[in-house]
Amino acid sequence: MDEVRKPEVQRILLATDFSQWTTKAVDFAFHLAGCFGAEIYMVHGIEPIANVAVDDEEDDEDSDFDDFFGELIEKSTARLEELVTRAQEEGISARFHIEIGQRWRIILDQASTEDVDMIILGRRAYKDHQDISLGTTSQRVYFGSSRPVLTVPSISDQEEE
Repeated sequence: MDEVRKPEVQRILLATDFSQWTTKAVDFAFHLAGCFGAEIYMVHGIEPIANVAVDDEEDDEDSDFDDFFGELIEKSTARLEELVTRAQEEGISARFHIEIGQRWRIILDQASTEDVDMIILGRRAYKDHQDISLGTTSQRVYFGSSRPVLTVPSISDQEEE
């Protein structure tokens, strides 16, 4: 009888947007990293906002956008540093990446750049729409990835009832 080869998981990319939909994905990634002795590479993408200024105040608005995104990056860094600390307390190696751009593209690019073994991300669970299973980001990552993708619903079947 052929021996079943277990998958080797050394690096897990955890995509998070800090929403309620990613809470269970974070817990799941930490659990799997602990089981496999894997490193967690957390990725947070900040969606850009198109600057539509056309008048003389454009420079002021650019500054406002820079300040806005600077504050988002600062807050995101603090939250990711908290997750790194949690990982370290659990004996898990962790680091993170923050980037402004399309979330799904950032996730796929970082998965390739870092040569991760799997991607974990949360998704909204749809109670009223059983035919909808994935959100925009999770769907694009799922269909665009050449690596295993685990999407974790925000609520379980038991919690829906």
